[in-house]
Amino acid sequence: MDGNVLGDPVWAAAQAVGGFRQTFPDEGRPATERTEVRVLFTSDTIYFGVVCYDSDPAGIIMSDSRRDSSMTDADSFQMVLDTFQDQQNGFVFGTTPAGQEYDGQVINEGGTRGSSRRSGSGGFSRGSAGGFNLNWDGAWQVQTAISDIGWSAEFAIPFRTVRYPAREFQSWGVNFQRNIRRRSEISYWSPLPRQYNLYRVSMAGQLAGLATPGGLANNLQMTPYAIGETGVRRGDGGASTMQGDYAYGADLKYSINSGLTLDGTFNTDFAQVEVDDQQINLDRFNLFFPEKRTPASSP
Repeated sequence: MDGNVLGDPVWAAAQAVGGFRQTFPDEGRPATERTEVRVLFTSDTIYFGVVCYDSDPAGIIMSDSRRDSSMTDADSFQMVLDTFQDQQNGFVFGTTPAGQEYDGQVINEGGTRGSSRRSGSGGFSRGSAGGFNLNWDGAWQVQTAISDIGWSAEFAIPFRTVRYPAREFQSWGVNFQRNIRRRSEISYWSPLPRQYNLYRVSMAGQLAGLATPGGLANNLQMTPYAIGETGVRRGDGGASTMQGDYAYGADLKYSINSGLTLDGTFNTDFAQVEVDDQQINLDRFNLFFPEKRTPASSP
């Protein structure tokens, strides 16, 4: 994958879908720039080829490219996959022209507060209790490319990364969102009223005819770590001794079935854990601090 969708003959056989309509600023009107999405799949991976045409490529805005950082201030493309077609939950994947990886889980259509908030903002719904679990990090890839027609992206999402019903042929709920930052424009493939965002999976379109692996592979992922330090200690008599301190451990993730994942850890390393966002409590309700350790970042 290199992000060049139009230059890859593999995508030529795939039917492109478009017809995006604005939610903001002009609700219901066609998007000002054309967007095309193509879908292909193999025995173990589903691919999305996205072409975001832009009449002024120099106006494309890029910002922070760290994983899961806010995409509010950049051009971006996102999708939601309602794999169980329960019209309540789903998986979100997104990127910017800089190739950022953004993913998370929608729970109960984003919750009461999250359902009316712009997706991709990385705001207060960072934990599962907020209706959108930004701490979920799946195993997938994306590559982007900027050219004179705009920008494009190729997504590769292994079927083992998401969960779906135990049947060979699938029909998933799906919706696509494109943001054009310089115009503050938000448009969707399956149109949404202004008060909703991408998490409104009950109003998503359909992706049918997917031939998935017959059984969900028991995906085992292990992340080991080792840290250490050494030093020289000089005694009163001038003699020196070497001293060392070492530690090791591992994080483990195992997919038991389509609805249950085992997370385990041995001698957890907290050195890389992101600090909690500072919050000020001026009412009687308890504050919520989402789990940010790696073993607890998936369901």
